Amino acid sequence: MASLRKRGRVWYYRFVDENGAQKNIKGCSDRRETERMAVVAETEAAKIRAGLADRGELARREHAGRPIAEHIEAWGAALEAKGSTPKHVALSVGRVRRLVAVVRGASMTEVNPPRNATRSDLARFESVLCDWLKPARLADLTADKVQAALRSLITQGVGLATVNHYKRAVGSFSRWCWKSGRLAADPLIGLTTYNAAEDVRHDRRAIGLDELRRLVEAASEGPSRMGVPGPVRALVYRLAVATGLRYSEIQSIAPGSFDWRSEPPTVTVEAGYTKNGDVATLPLPGDLVNDLRPYVAPLPFGEPVFDLPPGKGAKLLRFDLKAAGVPYRDASGRYFDFHCLRGMLATLADASGASPRVVQKLMRHSTLELTGKYTRPRVVDLNAAALAVPSLKPHSDRPNASTLAATGTDRACNPTLAGSDACTVEQPISNRRGLHLAYTGDVSGRDLSHSDVTTDSDAQPSINEKPRGRRGLSHPDGSGRGKREARPVGFEPTTFGFEVRDSIR
Repeated sequence: MASLRKRGRVWYYRFVDENGAQKNIKGCSDRRETERMAVVAETEAAKIRAGLADRGELARREHAGRPIAEHIEAWGAALEAKGSTPKHVALSVGRVRRLVAVVRGASMTEVNPPRNATRSDLARFESVLCDWLKPARLADLTADKVQAALRSLITQGVGLATVNHYKRAVGSFSRWCWKSGRLAADPLIGLTTYNAAEDVRHDRRAIGLDELRRLVEAASEGPSRMGVPGPVRALVYRLAVATGLRYSEIQSIAPGSFDWRSEPPTVTVEAGYTKNGDVATLPLPGDLVNDLRPYVAPLPFGEPVFDLPPGKGAKLLRFDLKAAGVPYRDASGRYFDFHCLRGMLATLADASGASPRVVQKLMRHSTLELTGKYTRPRVVDLNAAALAVPSLKPHSDRPNASTLAATGTDRACNPTLAGSDACTVEQPISNRRGLHLAYTGDVSGRDLSHSDVTTDSDAQPSINEKPRGRRGLSHPDGSGRGKREARPVGFEPTTFGFEVRDSIR
């Protein structure tokens, strides 16, 4: 039998759960309502002991009554326990909290502070967000409501790529709730992912090798910026281009991350700091090793090699871009931020002749399609590649197309000539070969009046179709129908059927 106790203005009830253990549960300020809660708890525990109720169903019912903010907080703790970085956890949790608020009816401008927000502004936005989340429960996460909330983000001016980030975050949270027994099924399966290529807000670009060298030189000779000396920034830029490491990955590097004894020397980033969650071990070029090794040698073993300001990679780079005379944003609106240094690895490796699979492994990408987005050849590179294609101009003495057009000898009489020279006379075609040539139009068999119509001679035979050479050749007048005849001399099998050789001399 359950017992009640009052602490202050709140009643508590004690009962024996399904495992035989006593539990003290907080009720409410109303004694009768607390008694009802105690009876329900005792009844459900008795049903479980008797095998008449499902533990999971009762647990899900309990989870359904808790505020969704508690579940989101527990999800964040689970992400951190799996090894996710604090930055990733904070970013994912914040996105889910804001999206739930939008599902409840909030606008993004109410719950998402701007980048230049002060501490007092951040506290105000957090208070408004908490007010929106208080009445929210797991039942609010339905596919229709969440899809409508994602669509409303687009109407509020949020980019499609950012909307997809919100979709992935809330989908991850929903799957965790299902796997942890908080939901009977994942309610957000099938949410629509938007095509971010239709709405590029921050299009990146590649720069030339000469500009890249000017950038490193400007950083090496430049003053300290945001607490980072110029020569250190130059090493960071060179390391980013040589390995494709991201800004946060470079921040995680410690002296023990380098293996100077391997051939070639390598740098390793732990799984908790990589985007794909795998350990990354990357080779280092010799000239970079010669400059990195004396810099790393005196540093404490457990300290970061590069003391970089968190999340300020693009701002740090802009100082040196300006000193090097390289625009941060070019005339076409494309940017060159810190992440573009990673893209330079793919672009330079591709230009050096490395195979796409090798570039994919260097970039640690899951697909070649993703690697292709990072290889950004410049217009001058494309022009040079096009001009480097070998010439196909014929070297024989036979007239080319321009000569035929000028002289008028292309399958027609030249009206400028007189007498026997007015027309070019070809050697007569034998009747036997003439059966297989077009009677009108050009010799390809295509009707010139309908250039878009493909005739039987143009069509490629099906793999299930019997070769036509096996059947008898019929004369247009119907004679010879059904007769077998040897393949005419001058016909040779090709990939697309047959071709005529030496039929016109």
